[in-house]
Formats: sequence, structure tokens, C-alpha cells
Amino acid sequence: MTDPDIELREAFHEDVTHRLDEMEAALLSIEAGDPGTGMIDSLFRNVHTIKGTAGMVNMADVAAVAHAVEDILAVVRDTGTFPPGLADPVLHATGALRARINGGQMPVDPLLDELAVALTALRRPSSVNPAGEATGVTETPTAARNPEGLQVPRSQPSPEQSPGSGAVEIPAWGLPAPGPGLPVGPVRPLPPSPVPSGTLSPSTVPEQRSVRVDPVKLDHLLDLIGEVVQDGRRITHALGPEADLPEELSATLGSGARTLEQLRESAIRMRTLPLAAIAGPLPRAVRDFARAAGKDVTFTVAGADTELDRLILESLAEPLTHLLRNAVAHGIEPAADRERAGKTPSGHIELRAVPRGSLVEIVVADDGRGVSAEVADRALREGSLADLLASAGFSTAGEVSHLSGRGVGLDAVKSYAHSMGGALEIRSEPGRGMEVILLLPLALAMMNVLLFERGEAVFGVPLAVVDEVVEVSRPATVGGRPSLTVRGRPLPAADVALLLGAHAPPLKPRPHALIVAVLGRRMAVLCDALVGEEEVLVKPLGPLLAGAGYLGAAVLGDGRIALLAEPAALVRGRSDAPAVVEPILLPDPAKILVAEDSYTVRQLQRSILEAAGYRVVTARDGREALRIIGRDAGIAMVITDLEMPGLDGLGLTRAIRADPARAALPVVIVTSLGSEEDQRKGIEAGADAYMAKHNFDQQALLATVERLVGR
Repeated sequence: MTDPDIELREAFHEDVTHRLDEMEAALLSIEAGDPGTGMIDSLFRNVHTIKGTAGMVNMADVAAVAHAVEDILAVVRDTGTFPPGLADPVLHATGALRARINGGQMPVDPLLDELAVALTALRRPSSVNPAGEATGVTETPTAARNPEGLQVPRSQPSPEQSPGSGAVEIPAWGLPAPGPGLPVGPVRPLPPSPVPSGTLSPSTVPEQRSVRVDPVKLDHLLDLIGEVVQDGRRITHALGPEADLPEELSATLGSGARTLEQLRESAIRMRTLPLAAIAGPLPRAVRDFARAAGKDVTFTVAGADTELDRLILESLAEPLTHLLRNAVAHGIEPAADRERAGKTPSGHIELRAVPRGSLVEIVVADDGRGVSAEVADRALREGSLADLLASAGFSTAGEVSHLSGRGVGLDAVKSYAHSMGGALEIRSEPGRGMEVILLLPLALAMMNVLLFERGEAVFGVPLAVVDEVVEVSRPATVGGRPSLTVRGRPLPAADVALLLGAHAPPLKPRPHALIVAVLGRRMAVLCDALVGEEEVLVKPLGPLLAGAGYLGAAVLGDGRIALLAEPAALVRGRSDAPAVVEPILLPDPAKILVAEDSYTVRQLQRSILEAAGYRVVTARDGREALRIIGRDAGIAMVITDLEMPGLDGLGLTRAIRADPARAALPVVIVTSLGSEEDQRKGIEAGADAYMAKHNFDQQALLATVERLVGR
């Protein structure tokens, strides 16, 4: 498919998703008994547009189903009446269309059959029973099943479809349909109008024009801004103290710094989207959960305009679905139980987003039964509700159903929160509902971290997972393992260098310990010294250190690079390892030249090598590297990228080998080009070793350096 085709498909996906969100919000309001002004016309316009745009991208099956829905809504529009049972088949269709445009399968024929039955019932009012169900229909009109003669692939019957049935349940989010005989109670999703302030509805989120930008381009923009900021800092340092500068020059430098800061903030904001961008399908999901459980539930969304990082939003839908499913299955009681407890028959679930400085609270709250007294007491004994309820295999459900009771969900949600540098908290009292709070960074590009030193390297960890910091005066062991007693409780302790697989000299006599709480476990993470708390711009590591236990890296104000540790990696690490790392002595530290055009990669390699005790100088391309080699006889080794502007890595290697004075200088190529042909070219040019970034191993790099420089 050509690039224009790809762009057309992406635009189609975005437009249809938005229209399906509007359609489902309207259908749920109509189902709840509040049709609203102009809602039927809006439904008709949206499905008509979906039909037309589907034809443009050659999705005949989508066009066929949309046309069948359009035929139904045309009759509804003409009669001005929306029968009680009609929302079901239309919602089945919107759910199936959503799954199809997201890359899933759509059982076209059963859908068209079901919609044809609904259309026939509309045209024959006498054949509709009081419950809104069509009766006595034995023949499906051909025109309704395949409007306009569109050629659509014949789909196989769904496994959930019973033999001879003309309809199949197509719930949203890939959930199973209600099983046979399962009671289906009334559902009352909150209508869009009137709505409380901040509640999600088509009218509360104004439509805005947008420009599609490749996220890679935004990341590159942030990288370039980081380069310019560092250049500015170097210029300022070279000019000397600000007090010694002419007033006009000082003012100009200050103005430039402020402009760069505004540019950086603008670039970061370009990465954020409102919660509304993913909240559209959630009312439908709650409706399906409630119907399957036979419960009466209202659902609202507050703070839909609160923005979060695009990468967080893209991965937030699944955790939210877990939490909403749990709220319906575990939290909201049946109507009779609620009335006995003095509550309204209808339960209420709210999703809200609340900005908290550089963090955002994502809360799923219900007014249901809450936790039992026994669970509340156990949580007090064992730590917290979040630790207990999110422990593997724990479940409050009395029996296993297709909605709940398997002991999964909250543990995955907690793991998700920690992987994003956030935290999970749960508040609940018996009989008084529950609040599950995800505390997430406003933007992954910006994060509040606690910075600390280990050896010559600087590391950071999200502040949200650090309970406290203590100074270690006397090491101890429990069961032969390092331990630290904090507030009367022994905690496992380990050197952060071992937890992250880094090289470092021995810990100082009185190290500091970061008490990190992650995944229900607490760990005393030992370091040399604290640097302090700072809001940092997080740079992605890409393939260089992917999977190595880091969230990213940050350039600090003094120009150093801080590697940001993934919190879960600190408690998954070698907690049984000795607390003190054996010293790595360098009688005469070797000096290594790193030639790399990417600022982030260049500084990361510097950080890895300096943490292992080497001296490092850097160059932005091959020509600068040659100039450094020519004037610095102390260079003991060169690590170079392959692709660089001007003189690339192959040219640099050949130039070194052609110089009689430096022909024996070890050269290692580290590049994203990892094919056998690329490796052959590197070796033929004279490289001593060739490493691909996509499976980069910092330990392998250090071992190669040690071998080549003779340590």
C-alpha cells in the first residue's frame, strides 16, 4: 500500500472511531429513556458518513453493515419513534464496526440478518411484542441483507451463535456475550444532556481540527531541543559567571533560555491528548458489563479534557476496562441488596481524571458494597488494600463467572501503573464503595524523579514509588541475605548497581538507602549519595538499552546523563546479591572516544563507560573524531556509529587503519544496521568488533572494551 493509502486508512480510522463514539453515546441515552433533541438525525448522519468513507478505503463489509443500519435509522427518522428494543441490534452493529476497523473480524452475515429482522419489525409494527422483540418473521429481505448489491465476504458463524439463530451478540472490547439464561437487567447509562460538569458527552468535548504528526518526529524534535539547550549551557559556561557579563548580553542569554523552555514545553504538550480520546467506548463497555451481570448502573466521566501523554493513553484502555469490569462485578450490588442497605436501586460508577501538578489521578469509583470487614482488617495487618487486592490470585468474588472471580485484573493494573512510573492506591470501607486510584505522570516526557549517584554515574527513579530515604549506618543480614531494618521492620537490601547490572566501585562507608515500594514489595536500594528531586525531560532509549530495566534517560542541568530506572526492575533484581560490589580498579583508566551523531545515544554510551571507570571523550561525526585522534595520543579505543553525516563509521575506520601511527587503534562499531552484509562491510573496513543496537547488551560492550584495551 502506498503512503497516501496508509494516510487515508489512518484518517478513516480516526473519523469512524469518533463517529462510533457519538453513535454509542446517543444510543445509550435513547436506551435510558432520554432521546434528546436531534439525536436521531445525528445517528443517521454519522452512519451515512461511515458508509460513504468505508467505500473510499475499499471496506465493503463495513459499508454494507453501515448501510443496513442507515436503512433502520431512515425509518426511525421518518416515524419519529425509536422502539425500546431497537438499541440492541444497532449497538451490536456499532461494536462490530469498531472491532473491524481496529483490525478484528466481523461476522457480516449474522449482523445483516439481525439488522434485517429489526428493519422488518419497524416496517410491521404489529409484529413487535411489548418488549420490542420481532416475532413471526421467517423471511429476510434480500435488499436489507445486502443493500445496493455490495459484494461482501461471506463470514463463518460465530462460535457464540446458536444453530439457526439470526443474531449474535457483538459486545465492545472483545468481551464474551451474556451466556444462555443469564439474567439481563435494565441499564441506565447517564444521558449526555443534561450532564454534570465534566461528564463525557458529544457536546462537552468540542470538535477541534488537528494535524497528524508521526510520534517519531515529535521525539526527534525533543531530542533536537535537548541538543540546543546543551549548546546554550556550554556557551554560558564558556562565557563565565553571569555577573561578569555585559548587561545586554546577559539579558539576551536569559531571553533565549526562556524561549527554549517555552519551546520544550510546547513540544511536550504536542505529545499529550485528552482522556476523552479513549473514553468514547467506555459507556458501552459498562453497559455490556451491567447487562451481563443483571445490574442497574449509571456511568459518568469527569475531567474528560484532562490531558495525558499519548503513550500512556494508548495503553490505558485495557487497565480501565479491568477496573470498570471489577466495579460492576465486585462492587455494585443487585438492586434488592442495595435497597435493603438503604441505597438507590441503581448503582453509580464514575471515571474521573484530576491533575495533580506533574501527575494525574485516574480514579474509578463506585458506590457499591466496598470490601468486607475481614478484607479491611487483613489489609491493615499486611500493608495496604492495594497490596492485598492486587496480590496474584486474590479475589473477592464468591464464584467464578465470565466477568470476574479469577483473581486477575488488579495485579495487572498495578503492574501497569508501576511500569509507567506511577502508583496504585485503593480506598474502601465496608458497605461504602471503593475508589481505585492510578497515579500516572502527566507526560512520560516529563517526570518527577529522585536522582542519586552510584560510582561515577547518576540514576533516577520516579518519586511516586519512593517511600523514604534513610542513611545506612550498620549493614545486617537476615537468612544470609543483606537486610536493613526500617521502622522496626527488616527489608531486603541490595546495591542498585547489581540490581541494574551496572559496574561500580564499592559502596561508600555510610551509603543511602531508597525505600522503594513496587508490586506489593519493598526494597532498600543502596546508593552512594543523593542528588535531589528534579522534574526531568525523559528521552527514549530506543533499542540501545531496551529491556535493560530503564524507563529512559534525562539530561541534567550540569550536562550529565541520568539513567531512569524502571521501578519494577529494582524489586525484580538480584535481591539476594551482596550489598557491596567488589571494586573494579583501573590503575590508569583508558580513554575511549565515542563517535555518534545521536546526542542521546552518545551520552548513554558515555554514561555506561564512565560508570565502569573509563575516561570518555565524544565526537558528533567521523571528521570530528579524526581531529580528536590526531591531537590526543591518549585515545585507547574508538566506538563509532555506522551512519553519520559527513564522514561515516566505515570512512572513519578506514582512515584510522590508513594512518601508520594509529593503525592498531581498536575500533568497535555499534549501529542499528545489523544485517550480515553490514557486518561484513564493517569487518572489511577494519573494525575489531561489530554490535547491533537492536540487541545491544551493555555487559557485552564492556566485556569487548575490556578485551580490546587490555584491562
